[in-house]
Amino acid sequence: MLTLVQSTRVTTAVLVVITLLATIILLLSPIEQTLGNGIRIVYLHVALIWVGMAGLLIAGLLGLIISAVPAATWLTWLRVTSWVAFGFFSVGAIISLVAEIVNWGAIFWSEPRTASILQILAVAVIIQITGSWLNHARLYGLLHAALAGFMVWSTGRAELVLHPDNPIGTSSSTGIRFGFYGLFVLFAFAAIWLVMYLRQQQK
Repeated sequence: MLTLVQSTRVTTAVLVVITLLATIILLLSPIEQTLGNGIRIVYLHVALIWVGMAGLLIAGLLGLIISAVPAATWLTWLRVTSWVAFGFFSVGAIISLVAEIVNWGAIFWSEPRTASILQILAVAVIIQITGSWLNHARLYGLLHAALAGFMVWSTGRAELVLHPDNPIGTSSSTGIRFGFYGLFVLFAFAAIWLVMYLRQQQK
């Protein structure tokens, strides 16, 4: 397994296959009565955001560990995990703006969920840039723990105005649920693979 993860060719092939499978899922997933074909970009946006948020939470936990035990191994895991999570979250945030244009006709910057995503992204950018300059493991860990805490706080306080409350999880359509969860599993696998690949490259 480690040999496969270490190979750039294999990693590239895995990511290409995941992209193809994700495209197939998007094409085969059913449309929704209200959004029509616009639901497909929502599948993509939400799956990417969820993977990014899960990664940021894991990075936050690693940050707490490092703030107590600043071992080099934990620090390397944090660096690669935080960058991969940041990448997925950033792409998901950008696609969320496209999804708003597709489904709402414009970007509603002050919409609570939209504002929350952009605030988290802004803080994440600052921490990623600041972290690249830091040479203090404990502080670096605390910054990522703070980012995870801010993400949970910001998401929890964001009111539902235009965004529906868990439309996929409460949907009666098996196809809609499969479309989203299928993408989520694929992207989560891609994120895990990338973390392992980058971790091996650091050795």
